[in-house]
Amino acid sequence: MLNSIIKGNDVNKLNIDRITNKNTRSNFTAYLLTIFIISLLLTTFLNNIDFEKYSKLFNNFLIKNGFTINNIQILGIKNIPKETIIKIVNNENKSNILNVNLLNIYNNLRNNGWVEELYIERVLPNTIKISIIEKEAIGIWQYEMSNKLITKNGEIISTANINKFKIDLPIIHGNHANKNANSILKILETNKVLTKNIWSLDYINNRRWNLHFKQGIIVLLPSKGVLKAWNEIIKLQKNYDVLNLGLTELDLRNPNKILGKISVDKDLINHRKNLWRF
Repeated sequence: MLNSIIKGNDVNKLNIDRITNKNTRSNFTAYLLTIFIISLLLTTFLNNIDFEKYSKLFNNFLIKNGFTINNIQILGIKNIPKETIIKIVNNENKSNILNVNLLNIYNNLRNNGWVEELYIERVLPNTIKISIIEKEAIGIWQYEMSNKLITKNGEIISTANINKFKIDLPIIHGNHANKNANSILKILETNKVLTKNIWSLDYINNRRWNLHFKQGIIVLLPSKGVLKAWNEIIKLQKNYDVLNLGLTELDLRNPNKILGKISVDKDLINHRKNLWRF
């Protein structure tokens, strides 16, 4: 049975797409291996004895001396189940550790939608070390009747469980919104307290954004001068608590004029206030 060790997320300086082998066995064991291999080759060559037979002997020799996988170190995972990684390694664990095909492990792990960078290391005599940098999800893009996790580059992360991200990530709507979300989110992060009240963003006509706040108000941002408009919202909230004045809409598209809209329809207001909960 394979053991796994999870050691957190400190893999920022890993080289991308590299597979290496590292021999940490003692000089004595290396000496024994060298003698065994030389003896095997000489015996096979001189006596014309079946190489497959000695290959099995060599495999048994390695296993007897502890050159088998009994430890898997996994670094950097947050969303990839460790059981998935162990299963992939276990599929290649057919004899001694030297026969483990690291390239197959690498290719199978690269197929996981969360993997950004990957580093695999064979640490003799008995350890496979796997370090992963995962992609970072910045939002949930609702497009074509489905929900998709997206990265800062607009790339879609293939994952089966999106529901667990609904609490922490904003919902993003609109054509090409996935490619443009990172720029607006960077601006909004300048005031994280206020940003926590935003549950949804609409990308309008490929040029500007609407912000949906949990208080039921929709803020219409301009296509240019977005940072200035955002700072204006921060100021209005600080001085007047604008999010809680009962407004249904705050229009900042005109930099020289701020327009607010009030609705007497309490059902509409309550409906908007509860939309983010679903």
